[in-house]
Amino acid sequence: MSEIDLAGSWEGFCDALRGAGRQVLEAAPDDDFDRAEGLRYVTRLATNFLRANLEEADPARALLNQSGVKIGLDNPDYVYGAARLSPSFEYRLRGRLNDAHSIRMGAFSGGLGTPEGLIRDSYLTTEDLSVATGGLFEVTISTEPRPGPWLAMKEGTNSLTIRQTLLDRPNQTPAELTLERTDGGSPPQPVDPERLAGALGRAGFTVTAVVDQFLGWSAGFAAHPHRIRPIDPELLAFAQGDPDTSYNYGYYDLGPDEAWIIEFEPPECEYWNIQLGNHWLESLDFEHYRTSLNHHTAVVEGSGTVRAVVARRDPGHPNWLDTAGHARGGLALRWVGAGYDPEVRCRVEPI
Repeated sequence: MSEIDLAGSWEGFCDALRGAGRQVLEAAPDDDFDRAEGLRYVTRLATNFLRANLEEADPARALLNQSGVKIGLDNPDYVYGAARLSPSFEYRLRGRLNDAHSIRMGAFSGGLGTPEGLIRDSYLTTEDLSVATGGLFEVTISTEPRPGPWLAMKEGTNSLTIRQTLLDRPNQTPAELTLERTDGGSPPQPVDPERLAGALGRAGFTVTAVVDQFLGWSAGFAAHPHRIRPIDPELLAFAQGDPDTSYNYGYYDLGPDEAWIIEFEPPECEYWNIQLGNHWLESLDFEHYRTSLNHHTAVVEGSGTVRAVVARRDPGHPNWLDTAGHARGGLALRWVGAGYDPEVRCRVEPI
């Protein structure tokens, strides 16, 4: 008789999804559109965390996933990459920049939704990569120091996260990246019942925990509509991202003929962007709608002011941020490498 309760593990995973869906429906605005997006959000999370905990979970495989996942107002200008790491192995990341404006990467321990949160163990930026002719670079990922660009792993390191920035994503080619092991150690192991049961448990737990964590973010942002404020440091403590980025968030809730006008004078910095998301803090369909602006795409007035206009229909302004059919949702404003956060002025007016 099997000592591994595979049936129980499967039922537990299904129960976790059932609970996450119920939680989303109970927290949703009174609108079938938002409810439907909430349930789709749960299915996307389930797909991502099943893949991460099953097909891509073995750090011996050195699999780099660049499909990304829509969580916490993911940035349309970023191409995200992720891989499982183990301090027992050593890795090499090879790349060619192509049109990437910048690349930032970190080794992390913990994870989203866990009690300790996502903890940044080490971090590198484009300036650290020693980029050669043709945009080529290599990074060693290991516990022991190595010559050249080195991303340090600690005892608890379990993942690699990469953000590459494209300033005109529809018309640019992302960096080419490959990850490989260089230690010559043991090969990947076939799946076994105990590992499968554990993977189902972790996937179900993570879906539930991520839903719970970011429902708190949505509720906090929605409590202050049409204002943009720095994120609460307590929220960011559980999702450590880029140390050079200042994160500011807001929430829109607009009628069909209203516009949220946002004005600021961008500070001198490496990069900034402003973007829209839905109520569940997923980025909107940036491939077919203009839902974000950055320092390259925004029209700046003669005084140095950027005026962005959030509206459900075209107000005839060059910096229109299209809500892509959404009446409400989140907004993110990021500064990368800025020495200060500028004043951001907001008002709602009829179109």
